Amino acid sequence: MTNPVFPKMDKEMDSSLYSVEQEDKSLKTKMEGGYVVSRAKHTRKPRKTWRVGYTALLAPDKKRLMEFYDVVDCSLIFDWTDPPTQEVYQVRFAATPSYNYKGMGHTQLWDVQLQLEQA
Repeated sequence: MTNPVFPKMDKEMDSSLYSVEQEDKSLKTKMEGGYVVSRAKHTRKPRKTWRVGYTALLAPDKKRLMEFYDVVDCSLIFDWTDPPTQEVYQVRFAATPSYNYKGMGHTQLWDVQLQLEQA
């Protein structure tokens, strides 16, 4: 079974909203003597978490994104292409997307922020 694929939007992601961080896979314990004992939690490569978003997204794209979220929710893994590297990752939503209305009149524009975590 193949994973769902993140939908292609008419507009590119806003690079000013893009950030990525790697998880800290270490366990650390401070001892009374002032030193720290540490070890790895697991042997897996550190996973990544991305914060990405769109500014001034048109209503049809917002609808497409909302429908995609309804299908995958926060539990299903899907394929997502990292914009700067064009590398495909298997990710899931780490949080519910936020949609902020910024349109006026007949022009419906939305600022959208997403948080994705590597599966």
